[in-house]
Amino acid sequence: MDTRHYRQDSSDRRSNVIAMKFDASYFFERGVRFLQRNDLPRALRAFRKTVEYEPDNPVNYCNLAGVLSEMGDFEASNQVLQHVLNHLDPNMAECQFYLANNYANMGQYDTAEEYVLRYLDMDPNGEYAADAEEMLDILVDEFGGGRVLQKWQEEREKLDNVSAVKDGRYFLENGQFEAAVEWLEQVVQEDPNHLAACNNLCLAYYYTGQHDKALQMVEEVLQRQPDNLHALCNRALLLKHYGAEAALATAAEPLTKVFSLNLDIAMKIGTTLGIIGWHREAMMVFRRLLHVSQSDDPVLLHAVAAAAANCGEWATAERYWLLLKRDHGYRHVAEYYLQRLAAVRADIAADFRVGYQLDLPIEAQLAEVKDKLKSSAPDEWRRDPLLRASLYWGLRHGNHETRRRVIRALAVVADSDAEKALRLFLGRPDIDDMLRLYAVVALKRMGAKGRLKSWQDGALREISLDDISSDIILSLNPQWRYVSERVCHWLSTNGLERLAVEAKRLWNMYLYDMFLHANRRISKPDIWVASVLYIVLRYYGVPVVQRELAAEFRVSPSSIRKCSGRLEQILLKLGV
Repeated sequence: MDTRHYRQDSSDRRSNVIAMKFDASYFFERGVRFLQRNDLPRALRAFRKTVEYEPDNPVNYCNLAGVLSEMGDFEASNQVLQHVLNHLDPNMAECQFYLANNYANMGQYDTAEEYVLRYLDMDPNGEYAADAEEMLDILVDEFGGGRVLQKWQEEREKLDNVSAVKDGRYFLENGQFEAAVEWLEQVVQEDPNHLAACNNLCLAYYYTGQHDKALQMVEEVLQRQPDNLHALCNRALLLKHYGAEAALATAAEPLTKVFSLNLDIAMKIGTTLGIIGWHREAMMVFRRLLHVSQSDDPVLLHAVAAAAANCGEWATAERYWLLLKRDHGYRHVAEYYLQRLAAVRADIAADFRVGYQLDLPIEAQLAEVKDKLKSSAPDEWRRDPLLRASLYWGLRHGNHETRRRVIRALAVVADSDAEKALRLFLGRPDIDDMLRLYAVVALKRMGAKGRLKSWQDGALREISLDDISSDIILSLNPQWRYVSERVCHWLSTNGLERLAVEAKRLWNMYLYDMFLHANRRISKPDIWVASVLYIVLRYYGVPVVQRELAAEFRVSPSSIRKCSGRLEQILLKLGV
């Protein structure tokens, strides 16, 4: 029987059918109403209808899976969610989160941990990110999880390391700028469209003093992608270096009109504006970032303080450095700037400019190199990229004493990048002979091999490190040469020429070790003459009385004991 209702019009006797429109939207609305009434069976039927009407819409399946989960049928819910991921939309991150909830309710906590991590991988800033992180904490802390998380972290670290090496970040972050240039030139040659590698190569050129190449690289990036923020920042820095103020103003203007919610990019924009001298604009960026992130990140706190100080807003700078001082790891940095600020405000010191890097100024860092060289564990600081950057800066731009300290520091670092930096240093025509000598000694101390190019007599000459005698270190200090020559003369006078080679070897070993320690001095060379003789004679079975040597060289026996002890430590260290 036809159940439709008819209505007759008196004028034309036409029949009008009032038809109801059944579609996915209709059943969705019914399903929502039933859910609000907690009528789950009828809600389930309604959401099944949405799937029938729109079988290709993944949202309908998620709603259906949600009702099944509310009814406790977690396995059926999982089947629906897997259907979405396998057949409709593999990038629908919410499904991973729903699956994590289901497996947690089923007591399969490792599987739940796996799916919540998949969700955070796919959508780390998504709608359910906070809930996912809370669930992960519960799974680890309350249900004994963490195995899947540890494996996930290891895999992410591997992937990040591979990516970091590919785009050169690994070398830059570790301060290996020469290695970064060598690696990234190959990457860019193979893939000119790898813009991240291009930008990093620009930075590597900049840090190694190849500013023309850096500017050329940044222009190439901007030709391909005019709004690339990293390249825009790099161009502004380079134009500031060249003093092109008119071009700089044009280049910096776009940076003041954009605000990125990405912390790293926003920090780079603000820092770039600060470095080029646009301190007030930099402070606006940093303050907005503080407001958005609501973070006490030390880097950001120092950046705001630095911008304020550079704008002459002393109270603001002081407030943020006091906040930074609460962080134990950066207390010494905050105290340094607070002391300088106090001196400026009291008219004890002249006005000062503050760098935007969260560290001591380069000059202060270089002053600390001398103390750090005393450390018996250089691994603690040799991989510090900021320190390494300051060392390279000091090698290129410092005065004579600064460069000597840096060369010693690089001899302690003693890795391939430090070696490349010293080799490039020797290839500069504007370096005096004493600094060249220091650099060669440092390379010998590091065990460098092969050939190098160095300026000699106004020409770039190629020499072999193997052909350079270890005696070259004696040229660094007249007293060192005096000890060596006096020892050899004494041995020759006493018919012991055969021991001269071993005596020189012992003395040179001590000097190469001492080369790394700027704090060590030889005040009375005759003490060392007697000490070298005492050790060599004793080691080779020649009768020797310490008191007699002391009398002959007019030094005290206790001084010989002290210095000969240091020499023996070198022999023990080297296993001689």
